Amino acid sequence: MGTHKKQLVKGLKYELGALPLLLTAPILITIGFKAIKQQNNYLFLIAGIVLAIIAIVIGFLGIRIILNALFNKD
Repeated sequence: MGTHKKQLVKGLKYELGALPLLLTAPILITIGFKAIKQQNNYLFLIAGIVLAIIAIVIGFLGIRIILNALFNKD
């Protein structure tokens, strides 16, 4: 029972792709709340929430691919 290296690399690429989104989403959400107070502008808040949801989905997909690579029953 070995590790599928191609799947493992693919899962790690997903995780590395989610990392910048995990860092920028909270920053945009914070900027969005400040923009609501000052200018009544919801653009940054909506963009931050969308990026956060995308980051969570990509992160879960990456974890699922990594776990399938490590614990495959083939």
